[in-house]
Amino acid sequence: MHLHHRVISSAAGQVRACDLLSRAPVRTYNFQSRKRFAIMASLVAPFLEETVPSPSFVAPVAVTSVDESQYKAQLQKKILKLKELFHEFNPPDIEVFESPPSHYRMRAEFTIDQRNGELQYIMFDNSPLPSPPPSSSSPTLMSSSGPRGADEDADGGAAAASTSAAATTAAATRGVGVGVAGRPKGPRRVVVEHFSVASRQLNELMEVVRRECGHSPELRNRLFQANFHTTLSGDAMVTLLYHRKLGPEWAAAAEHLRDALAATPAAAAAGRRPHVIGRSRKQKLELDAGFVLERLRVGGREYIQQQVEGAFSQPNAAVCQHMLGWALDVTRTRPGAQRRRGGGEGDGDVDRNGNGSMSLGDPTGAAAAAALELGGNAGEAETPEDDMLELYCGNGNFTVPLARNFRRVVATEVSKSSVEAARFNLEANGVANVFLARMASEEFAETMRARGSRRRLEGLGPWEELRLRTIFVDPPRAGLDDFTVGLLKEFDHIVYISCNPETLHANLRAIAGTHGIARFAAFDQFPYTHHLECGVYLVRR
Repeated sequence: MHLHHRVISSAAGQVRACDLLSRAPVRTYNFQSRKRFAIMASLVAPFLEETVPSPSFVAPVAVTSVDESQYKAQLQKKILKLKELFHEFNPPDIEVFESPPSHYRMRAEFTIDQRNGELQYIMFDNSPLPSPPPSSSSPTLMSSSGPRGADEDADGGAAAASTSAAATTAAATRGVGVGVAGRPKGPRRVVVEHFSVASRQLNELMEVVRRECGHSPELRNRLFQANFHTTLSGDAMVTLLYHRKLGPEWAAAAEHLRDALAATPAAAAAGRRPHVIGRSRKQKLELDAGFVLERLRVGGREYIQQQVEGAFSQPNAAVCQHMLGWALDVTRTRPGAQRRRGGGEGDGDVDRNGNGSMSLGDPTGAAAAAALELGGNAGEAETPEDDMLELYCGNGNFTVPLARNFRRVVATEVSKSSVEAARFNLEANGVANVFLARMASEEFAETMRARGSRRRLEGLGPWEELRLRTIFVDPPRAGLDDFTVGLLKEFDHIVYISCNPETLHANLRAIAGTHGIARFAAFDQFPYTHHLECGVYLVRR
């Protein structure tokens, strides 16, 4: 492998790399092990010249401090990497949707540490440490930075993590081994006083929980974790996890905690009393409810969304609204919805507008973003004629708003709690043209191909009456399996939402012969990290 090749990802047996000096596709190189490759790379590293960063979305990027003034610059770097990775497909110009630079995260999880006598929120930072100065001889870490992530999402993606200069955090090596040159090995424990990437309401709840649990022996006894879930609507819930059985005494103390949480500014302004949930082994106690009700504004309408405790929901609500608006726009049955936007050549400049959307080298980016904000009502078909199949529908996050663009939507999901939430959301928003089946995507596809029947498909109607020409997929980070990739080829239109550009790239290669990219979007779900969410709309060639 040449020295000007940059690694994109590696695993035992092979390494994927791209040539920085050409536009050639990503190549795969075989090695006996990842460790052997790492040794080789370390030997040649001193001789490498500075080069343009590679399109890597797998190797973690250390987030040890956040400078909000650098937000747009770091996002542009990710977009340029994205363009390099997908260059072989000659995609249209990328529609980019920004995140608020702070207070964008709606939920977070913290380990609770009580070993110093006081209750502290702990997170774990796996990012690499910079080399210590020559005069440093102590392994103790002190930092004004925040952690790399608030939690690991249900899809496996690492959350953004760091606090601003106004925040106060302290990292300590308690419980962490010491490695070479006195540096700690393993994740570093970070005490979080204020978490500026999380919503303002979440920070308010953090302070109250720390204070009230610290003063209440019943609430703090064997408490080891606290989870927070907030919304744009002001509804919120707090889950406390324990290494003991919970009884009536805990419930009484938790009611007092709810009173204190209800007095926080955000909850008081919304007129909502945050829910409190207690969990221990084989036990769950809910005070009032085990979910929150979010309100998302998409395409000129407001949608109610039930988000269940412990189940997946989009962590960045502002970006989620952008994602829904984009998906609504590309699936709208009107002339021009399938147009290619630009030629995809050249990096271009970043044009910014006031909608949280950018487009690289696309002079119509502002108009497209405005259409998303307004709902693009102009030219919208009054009576849709096609149907859509949605796999991995979750709680109906995309299902509910997209249903207005189709005659009928057939959605599948395997999680019981997600199916129940999706049914609630469909009813709450008055959506009546969705058939929801609790079954695996492969099982549904096999039944559809055979024109067969299943008990869980009762009420769907004859297969001959369906006009399934569009398929919508939003898979986990691992991407789509071979069976589902083959299924995509049977549809005229494909909407693919991806939380991992690398697996998206692999899946697109498999269908490049039958489908071309008509629209391409990037959604910055987790600022200041390597993570980037993508949306691709493909049409049959």
